[in-house]
Amino acid sequence: MSTDIRRTPIEHPGAWTSAALGGVEAITRRLTADEIAGFDALLAATRHLPPQGVSREQFRHPAIDRLLTELRDEIMNGRGVVRVVGLDPTRYSPEDLERIYFGIGTHLGVAAVQSRNGDLLGRVEQDDTDPVSRGYRSASELVMHTDSYEVVGLLCVRQAARGGQSALVSSLAIHNEILRLRPDLLPSLYEGFHMAIPEARLSDKPITDEKIPVYSDVDGTVSCMYAASFMRTAAEQMGMPLPGRLAEALAFFSEQAERDDLALRFMLEPGEMILWHNFTNLHSRTEFENDATHKRLLLRLWLKVPDGRRFAPEFHARGGAYDRVYEQYRNQGSH
Repeated sequence: MSTDIRRTPIEHPGAWTSAALGGVEAITRRLTADEIAGFDALLAATRHLPPQGVSREQFRHPAIDRLLTELRDEIMNGRGVVRVVGLDPTRYSPEDLERIYFGIGTHLGVAAVQSRNGDLLGRVEQDDTDPVSRGYRSASELVMHTDSYEVVGLLCVRQAARGGQSALVSSLAIHNEILRLRPDLLPSLYEGFHMAIPEARLSDKPITDEKIPVYSDVDGTVSCMYAASFMRTAAEQMGMPLPGRLAEALAFFSEQAERDDLALRFMLEPGEMILWHNFTNLHSRTEFENDATHKRLLLRLWLKVPDGRRFAPEFHARGGAYDRVYEQYRNQGSH
């Protein structure tokens, strides 16, 4: 495995821009009547199991197998993002939506632990009692970032009273813009820095041992791991400034990520889901506000992908922090 700094433009469907796509319909896959019928059959066949107890073999149906093969190919080899619409939230209960969503995930990868509680399906909702103040449990704006594992998904169960608009941007398109405008910043981004993982704040290792690169090019395949605030926090906790030109590089990266000609902005409706390759896309969310009858809830999947994309091994350190914290928390609870 060889790693280097990419010095030529990335020409790949995953290096999309919103200007070229023209809108969210370009990434939208509408379910057919046969696929809806397939999900109905699978709901009936797995009703005796917990929604997250469904295995891939138990979630097999000819129409759904074809659909999920198509989705996986688009996520892994195409644009890297698909919005799936067609599940009527007035027809399916929240538990039905969870069962379908988790079943879809079993075809795309292996669900990963998302917190010290060991949850495999994260509840993206306001929770002011969260002891580690995770962003997805707040109502605050979340700026462009990547999550921890290769494939990420969000399913909308309920919208907020106000706000909560989602956005995606291709990290490959951002790489092309940095190469075009400020190629001198690429070395710092390929070197990266340590990350302070919020979930690990209460553990014995709040900061990663490894520097995690923002970009890696492994045998010609460029991937991205971006969480600028985690790097800044790690530097603060280590009592040192960010090295070299990394601070400038992170600021410039964030500027590109928010450009309207690059980022695709949309509101995820109840019953809709969006699935993307986390190492080729960043995502964000605007601030939201709940009221008594509109309490925003999305369900999140983090998926490990066996035999997936080739990326820098240091990327594993971020996801590994959640496994370690979960094990420590579980062991503390057993004593």
